[in-house]
Amino acid sequence: MMTTSNTLRPQLGDFVNVMDYKALLDGIEDNLGSKAAAVIIGAAGRTYGKKIATKLGASMESNDLPTILKRLNTSLGVEGTRLCLIDEVSQQENFIRVKVTEPVEMSGENSGSIRLCPFTLGILGGFIDQVMQKRHQARQVPVGDQINFQTEFEFTAL
Repeated sequence: MMTTSNTLRPQLGDFVNVMDYKALLDGIEDNLGSKAAAVIIGAAGRTYGKKIATKLGASMESNDLPTILKRLNTSLGVEGTRLCLIDEVSQQENFIRVKVTEPVEMSGENSGSIRLCPFTLGILGGFIDQVMQKRHQARQVPVGDQINFQTEFEFTAL
C-alpha cells in the first residue's frame, strides 16, 4: 500500500487539493500545448505505474491481469492516493480495457466533458507494462457524456 499517513509532510499531511493538481495540469497544457503536455504527463505516469507494480510485487506469475489490476485500487483508490477508482477490467485477445471512475484529471469538469486523463492513463499503462513485461500502446476511449466521471482506457501490446 502507498503511504497515506502524515509521513511526508508532518504538519500539512501527504495529500494536496485536487484543484492544485488541476492548476498544474492547466499550466503545463497552456505552456506546452495539450498534446505535448499529454506526452510528458503520460510518461511521468508510466514511470510511476511501473514503480507501483514493483512495490506491490505484481507479476503475471501470481494472478491473472484483471485480478492484479483490481488490487491496484489499494494504491490508487479510497485506501490509497485517491487518484481514481478502478471499476472494471477486461482482457480481450487483442487488448486490455480498464474502466475508471473519478480520475483526478476530471475533477471539477462539467458532465459531458471530453477531458483527457494522461497521468491516470500513464500510471495504468506503466503498471500493465511492468506486470506483463512488454510495452503497450495506451489510449483513452471516448465514452458518451463521460457519465458519472467514468472513462475507459485500452492497452494494446506492441
